[in-house]
Amino acid sequence: MQDLADGINVFFQQVAADLSPLSTDTIASLPQSDILPDEFIIDQASVERKLSRINIFKSPGPDKLPNWILRDFCAQLARPVCAIFNASVHQGVVPGRWKEATIIPVPKTNPPRTIQSDLRPISLTATLGKILESFIGEWILERIGETLDDRQYGVFKQRSTTHALVDMLHHWHSAVDSGQSARIVFIDFAKAFDRVDHNVLMTKMMALNLPEIITRWMYSYLLNRHQRVKIGNVLSDWLSQTAGMPQGSYLGPLTFAILIASLRPSCQIHKFIDDTTMTEILNKGSISCMQAFVDELVSQSTHTECHVCTFRSCLPVATQNPSV
Repeated sequence: MQDLADGINVFFQQVAADLSPLSTDTIASLPQSDILPDEFIIDQASVERKLSRINIFKSPGPDKLPNWILRDFCAQLARPVCAIFNASVHQGVVPGRWKEATIIPVPKTNPPRTIQSDLRPISLTATLGKILESFIGEWILERIGETLDDRQYGVFKQRSTTHALVDMLHHWHSAVDSGQSARIVFIDFAKAFDRVDHNVLMTKMMALNLPEIITRWMYSYLLNRHQRVKIGNVLSDWLSQTAGMPQGSYLGPLTFAILIASLRPSCQIHKFIDDTTMTEILNKGSISCMQAFVDELVSQSTHTECHVCTFRSCLPVATQNPSV
């Protein structure tokens, strides 16, 4: 079991082994302020409110701090935790323990047959770290939410897969009702969260003119991350992570949405985090340009300035009946 845990951990780490580690040049140009702006000061009441809403049935992270303690003693813990949060934001330093992840390999099929294709890595990180992530994520969305796709149905509050499906079906049925047809391509990005390039992500965040406080904190968040795999009671050795975002974290979906915000082919497109659907509405007798749209998306995905991950496959569906 120990060998299996170590082997799975090595595989998860090697998924992004070809990506370069985070460069120190990225942050060197940013000035560091001695003053923490009021808009980035976390108040004690907000911390207590988030602590009181912790799901005690979820597993703790590598720090082994039980969630029930954080919830039941939220009134007593809110003040010191708030002080730690504000110090982290002001100094642009994320505690090392909050950058560790215990990965639970969840089978995609039962029973799993291969490590390479049948396991999904779900990361358990420190609960306090995830709460601080939520504050950072809210600040980011407040400042760049309008620059993301109108049809990105993940990340944002009050949006869901249901909204995405309703919008897509509306366009497909409207086309069919008017005598047109819909050609649809479903896009799947291979190892999407595991292959987030930290250097590309930091470049994109800096290009969005986010405040230096947020950018510096994000740099520390991405730097020197570590992971281990847990199977039952068996733990693998720690390995460093040079790329990727932990699945199960608050910032994972948000940062991926930032990465693919620039993926905008010339056809209608719907996104839910890394699930992307392309739609082409065709008049009767028209020639499809879907292959050109797919090529355009592949080119945008792999361009040196905006690549996000490995483009794996697509499944085209040409139909007069969108319910198929």
